[in-house]
Amino acid sequence: MIRLEEGQFGWDFLIVDVLTGESTLIQTDWDYPSVATLFGWTPCHKETDGTIDCPICGKTAHEMIADAHDYLYYNVGNVVKDPGYFY
Repeated sequence: MIRLEEGQFGWDFLIVDVLTGESTLIQTDWDYPSVATLFGWTPCHKETDGTIDCPICGKTAHEMIADAHDYLYYNVGNVVKDPGYFY
């Protein structure tokens, strides 16, 4: 299991292995959508992963990355199954 934690600067996050305390820093905005997806966020449609503009709704990658960041920020403390960060 992994837990989402807030980083030191407010724009970064940590993924922490609940059992060992080992952590991985998430600090680049391009990583926010994939990490947010692990914790339940979804981009507007399956046509995008959140890092490219959506051809269906017109949301830009910038908007979705910002949405993913906000989702992470408001879900700090959540715990999910580790998809392979710490195997």
